Amino acid sequence: MSSGRADKRVTFREYCELMENLSDNTLAARDAVWDVVRANVRKHATLLKFTLVGALGYALYTGTLFLTYDLPTPFMPARDTHIDLGLFTHSDFRLLIATIVAAEVSISGGFFPRDLWVFTDRALARKPGWLRFVQYQVKSVVSTLGVLTVTVNFLTPVLGVPHYIATPIGVAAAFAWNWFTESAIIWRRAQ
Repeated sequence: MSSGRADKRVTFREYCELMENLSDNTLAARDAVWDVVRANVRKHATLLKFTLVGALGYALYTGTLFLTYDLPTPFMPARDTHIDLGLFTHSDFRLLIATIVAAEVSISGGFFPRDLWVFTDRALARKPGWLRFVQYQVKSVVSTLGVLTVTVNFLTPVLGVPHYIATPIGVAAAFAWNWFTESAIIWRRAQ
């Protein structure tokens, strides 16, 4: 009795041809995906390089913060040393000093990769390197010393958030400001 369905046996040769066609289609699809990825990387190369240099700055910041805050350092005040700075008080003077030092290390370490690598894909408005450096330092006062340092020094002593969690929150808050000021002002395209 027949079940109504044709029993078709596939030969080994037919199976091999099927697998070869499937393999060719898979390779073609993979190549198409990589073509799209490569095109998008080229299209957004500056933003990707900016993000990589930002990761370097983050590593410099967190490494310096670890060295100056978490490790015993003889020239630093003890943790949780309260200080009255006139305009405000701070419950952890060591954290304040460590975040300011970490911010300046990160700022200084970030300028040269940006100037020599990140924004090299465009014709830049003519301005001397020293002026870009000064503009970068001023921008960094707002983003790194302002946004990042204030965020860490608010979240950690006031809300009790550990500094290793407060730091990425501050970095995320400063990212948009940095991208805008650096790509539109400091390394803006030539007109």
